Amino acid sequence: MIEVRYHYQWLNNFQPNRPTIVCLHGFTGTLGTFSNLFPDRDYNFLGIDLIGHGQTSIYVHPAYYRMENVISNLQKLMRSLQIKPYYVLGYSMGGRVALAWAVNDPNVKGLILESARPGIADEDERQARRQNDNRLAGKILAHPLADFVNYWENIPLFASQKQLSSKIRQHIRKQRMSQQSYGLAMSLMMMGTGQQKNYWGCLPKKIPVLLVVGEQDQKFQEIARKMRSKASQMTISILPSGHCVHLEVPVLFSKMVLNWLDRNI
Repeated sequence: MIEVRYHYQWLNNFQPNRPTIVCLHGFTGTLGTFSNLFPDRDYNFLGIDLIGHGQTSIYVHPAYYRMENVISNLQKLMRSLQIKPYYVLGYSMGGRVALAWAVNDPNVKGLILESARPGIADEDERQARRQNDNRLAGKILAHPLADFVNYWENIPLFASQKQLSSKIRQHIRKQRMSQQSYGLAMSLMMMGTGQQKNYWGCLPKKIPVLLVVGEQDQKFQEIARKMRSKASQMTISILPSGHCVHLEVPVLFSKMVLNWLDRNI
């Protein structure tokens, strides 16, 4: 099979003596979503395009999109960069990847999960979600990408983004329209929420974890509270936003993340 090439970029000036925080974007995003978010102080921030997105490989065997293979290739990338240990920050889909990564890699020393979940515990619910993800993937492959983007930016989860400036909304849409249908479809079918392993029973309890959610995102607030009830070292930060906290309130998000890193590294 063709080797997967993961595209990465340092989001600030890399200094080998500083701790590294790996940043993972959400579905339809790229590492660019974290650009200009963190100042050049104290920490290295490394953005990575997840498989099927941005400049990372897209047209590869679907098996490479499975979560365990994504984690394996991310670990390989970190070894090639000669970086360990590291912290991982993930938003939504990227948060699911970050959590799976931490569960399977002792080099992950801390987690920042933004609007993320540890999978679906109920098997029937997980099967239903898998079927929905597969149906949506089929529609993505069968129709122009713009049709999917129009649908995606109007789902209730992103309603709060309509309050953003037209410049920011145009930037988000441009990022979504830059994707390839195959990459999005495989991401849903092979590593979507319905395919993800249920991690509720093996949440990391020996590393610090910050759960970031928006105050308008009641669903993920409840998920965060449930996660904290199972792992007491987790802390929750609720900011005045919807699902995509780092885009909706970037200054508050950056300050909160840096303060947490200062306390936990």
